[in-house]
Amino acid sequence: MALTLEAEQRMTDVGVVAFFEGSKDSWLGTVRDTKKFVEGKFPAGALIRRDDVAKALIAIIEVHEGFRDFRNAEKLRGKYWIKDFADLLTDRTWDELEQERENGENGTEPEGD
Repeated sequence: MALTLEAEQRMTDVGVVAFFEGSKDSWLGTVRDTKKFVEGKFPAGALIRRDDVAKALIAIIEVHEGFRDFRNAEKLRGKYWIKDFADLLTDRTWDELEQERENGENGTEPEGD
């Protein structure tokens, strides 16, 4: 499920959005790598959606030390924070990743022709 306004507001209120923005380039790389992994494992020609990548990101976020430390410091105990953060990551980086793909900047060929 894609990022909802409610989840975004909840994450803004507790500093998760600021946490993301503080290391956006690193998270962009994580999402880029995860998307490439998904593309390589899905059937050839399959349309990769944001939710496909977000689902794969959950396992990475669960063990990410920086995000775990942030959640502990802020006492964010619910599992939904991980899923919401995965949705935030894909929401905030997807357009840039698609632009890279179209321009052939991320090691993949642009679609079309």
